[in-house]
Amino acid sequence: MPTPTRRSALIVLLSALVIGLAVQPFRDVAGTDAIGSAAYAAAAVGVWGLILPGRGARLPGLIGTGLACAVELLQLTGLPQRIAEVVPGSGFVLGGQFDIADIIAMLVGGIIATFALAAPRLP
Repeated sequence: MPTPTRRSALIVLLSALVIGLAVQPFRDVAGTDAIGSAAYAAAAVGVWGLILPGRGARLPGLIGTGLACAVELLQLTGLPQRIAEVVPGSGFVLGGQFDIADIIAMLVGGIIATFALAAPRLP
């Protein structure tokens, strides 16, 4: 896999943020929750691509996707809900209720973002 640059990581991150924010007003429409979850994991991969430039695409992909899925699993404990009661806005990052479909969507989003980081650059 080619080595990702900060530029490619920033493009992945910004694309994921735009997609995630674009579906927010339509959360009641079928499929938008999965798109939002995939974008969440893709954004995490982009962040780790910025933190670890030059380390390949797999490491940021693994860390970003793994942490996104870990946050989803953390919802099983109720801790994110308690934090959201105290810290306004944290519910957008920590989520509210566990859903296995979100884990699947995050895996897909993380894989897509990892491949985007690894994509060869045009001259």
